[in-house]
Amino acid sequence: MRRGLADFFRVAPRPRPPAAKPPREELLSVELLEERARALAARFTVDPARRAGRGAVRRFENNARFLRDAYRALADDAHHGAYVAPAAEWLLDNFHLAAAQIREVRQNLPRGYYRELPKLASREFYGEARVYALAVELIRHSDSRLEYAMLERFLEGFQSVAPLTLGELWAWPSMLKLALIENLRRLTEEISAARRARRHGDALIARIDAAGEGATPALPPDLPRGEIVHILQRLREYGPGLAAVRAEIEVRLATERRTIDEAIRAELQDASALQISTANVIGSLRLVGDADWRRYVESVSLVERVLLRDPAGVYGRMDFLSRDRYRGAVEELAQPSGEAQVRAALRAVESARQAADAEGVDARTAHVGWHLIGRGRRALEADLAWRPTMLQRVRRGLFAHAAAVYLGAILAGTGVLVAAAAACALRQGASAWTALVLVVLALPACSEAVIALVQRAAARLAPPRRLPRLDLSAGVPEDARTLVVVPTLLTSADGVRKLLERLEVLALGNFDARIHFAILGDDADAEAMRLPGDALIVETARAGIAALNARLSDGRGDRFFLLHRERRWCAQEGLWMAWERKRGKLVELQRLLRGDDASRFDVREGALNVLSRVRYCITLDSDTLLPRDAAKKLIGVAVHPLNRAGFDPALGRVTEGYGILQPRVSVGTSGAGVSRFARLFGGESSVDPYTTAVSDTYQDLFGEGIFTGKGLYDVDAFAAALDGRVPDNTLLSHDLFEGLFARVALVSDVEVVDEYPANFLAYARRLHRWSRGDWQLLPWLTPWAPARAGRPRGRLPLLACWKIIDNLRRSLTAPASVMLFVFAWSRLPGDAAAWTTAIAAVVAFPFFPTALEALSGPGRQQPWSVFLRAAAQEGPDLLARIVL
Repeated sequence: MRRGLADFFRVAPRPRPPAAKPPREELLSVELLEERARALAARFTVDPARRAGRGAVRRFENNARFLRDAYRALADDAHHGAYVAPAAEWLLDNFHLAAAQIREVRQNLPRGYYRELPKLASREFYGEARVYALAVELIRHSDSRLEYAMLERFLEGFQSVAPLTLGELWAWPSMLKLALIENLRRLTEEISAARRARRHGDALIARIDAAGEGATPALPPDLPRGEIVHILQRLREYGPGLAAVRAEIEVRLATERRTIDEAIRAELQDASALQISTANVIGSLRLVGDADWRRYVESVSLVERVLLRDPAGVYGRMDFLSRDRYRGAVEELAQPSGEAQVRAALRAVESARQAADAEGVDARTAHVGWHLIGRGRRALEADLAWRPTMLQRVRRGLFAHAAAVYLGAILAGTGVLVAAAAACALRQGASAWTALVLVVLALPACSEAVIALVQRAAARLAPPRRLPRLDLSAGVPEDARTLVVVPTLLTSADGVRKLLERLEVLALGNFDARIHFAILGDDADAEAMRLPGDALIVETARAGIAALNARLSDGRGDRFFLLHRERRWCAQEGLWMAWERKRGKLVELQRLLRGDDASRFDVREGALNVLSRVRYCITLDSDTLLPRDAAKKLIGVAVHPLNRAGFDPALGRVTEGYGILQPRVSVGTSGAGVSRFARLFGGESSVDPYTTAVSDTYQDLFGEGIFTGKGLYDVDAFAAALDGRVPDNTLLSHDLFEGLFARVALVSDVEVVDEYPANFLAYARRLHRWSRGDWQLLPWLTPWAPARAGRPRGRLPLLACWKIIDNLRRSLTAPASVMLFVFAWSRLPGDAAAWTTAIAAVVAFPFFPTALEALSGPGRQQPWSVFLRAAAQEGPDLLARIVL
């Protein structure tokens, strides 16, 4: 039996090299940890060469693979009923948490981001990110048991000596996860080593038992303590039969001056420490995963504390994303060090303070954002001796001449396409007149394709910029009181009841004491001033508004209003109708809001005394839905100093900030699903520019968008820019016109939900109405633009003129394309099929980028099965849009 045991140990695998031990050092209290952080700040030296590091991210991937393999092995043991240690149970029960944090680190810590973090030059952490070394030190002196207060105090102590950069602060949660996963891997190595010791001990006992009684085993000289303890535990099962093995173990331990009880006690203590440390890591991973890191970063950021000194008192009232944009501007203006970022923030605040002293705290320039992201940015750059890179200078040059570059690219691209078509026709024998007709008919379609291409390039050059805003989640301030108005025709009592239900839904989703709701009603056009059913319709509306006020206005009666106009004789139309329809209602509302009792609202329901304090109006169509708190978000954008409308009396229009805020208009699922036509074309900007505000190009490239009739406007700025601007009965489509003079911003991250025409005939009727209105804007492109008596004619800038021309061009695209096909089949020489293919490719070109994206494969972290299923669902619809 002795020989058998010797043979067994000779063939046993050689012991693995010892794994790195979990980082356990002296446990420190929160106060001592803060002191330790100060010592580290004095000891750490940042490497100015910014070397790439020695592989924390690479070790992380290795750790992730090791943990996954270890989990599978332990899960297999549990499945087969084998013994699972308490520490291993922690890993088995909470591996999903570790896996989730591993995925988040991969998503939130790209290698490029890690390379940009300041690296250390000290010997112990040479080349590692400074913030990673901080995480390791914190875990080392806390046995991986983290608490929120500890995290705050630790960084507070470090930054009292050496400020961290904003990038380091945002990387801090990922670095904690990196260090915790590293520690969990080391703990798992100990768990795996204990598992191997048990398996080897079981194999040894099995060999001894198979050899029979009477033989004395020869134990190997390097038997691990864990295996010895496990063998001793198993020997109890055999009683005195294997006493010789126990005796040899006692002799072995005696040479090491230990007893069996001491060995067992030490092993149990190690197992208990392993369990506690594993539980600490799991608990800390849960804490790090659930923590509100936005609040944490702002609470420890020194740059944040400086910016909170904003003389205008606005910065602290903004929402998180707006504050983060300001902090990003500080990062861009400063060298990559914490001290430099703090100095840049201090310089911005000082510039705002000087402006506040000179112009008052209410001035736009008194806000720190004016100097960080507004027009005062260039002066701040000069103060900080900041020099843009060559690429940044090129981008700035393009933005400084954005209109010329944008329109020039469109003209050049369109010219190339139509010239190529004309040249091809001439080579095939067409006459000069035929080529000229081809050029005229091809212009709209070619321009549509070129504009789609130019806008796509502009989107790469000018990524979307979210407008800064105040956080009004706690309520709308008194100086931002807002009225949500629904201009509509009241044509039946049933229609009024449905409208009242919609109004109640709008109010419940945007509940605030300073947000009011009004129906601006008109009677339908008629041959007489009054019709028999008019009184019932108006009374139904009045009673409904009174009932809503009784239920939802806390007894004030000022939450809901009915403002209704009777018909007037219109000689131009030859019938009885409300003056100027929707535009007239808004004009009359302007007068009423500013105390003009001569407004033509004959029926008024609700406590009107509050209307004089209304600063903003949100206008919606009767079928438009305003999602939850969308009104507060729009108001928050409007009251921000950088967005506050600034009217220029000399030019007669808003030139700073915005008088109108246009939210993104989406098609609701019910509207898109009402028919196949609505599902195909709902929300496609190339088909219906009014539904999606054409594109974000105007806002992103030029800083202003296009008004489509649904959005928020500043009452005073709107009146200053447009009062008396349009003679009576000369303008049907007024939305674009109002946006040109009041200056509109597209707030693409706030949306309203609209219905889409259910069939092509309904769509065509709406498009005809809009196109007719667009052509009524043609006189404003000339020096003889109409205006009311006493109102100077405002000159429109180049971009505003292009918006009008672009609408006119778009209205000609469909008929010109049809005529182009007919012309190609009937008059153009050459192969008709080739001409048809070329024209179809140009007409369908705006859809090609979407098709190419669909063919490019799944996105990041998107499974192929999900991608293929989505392609199968959306592919036929996309193909149908291209064909149609």
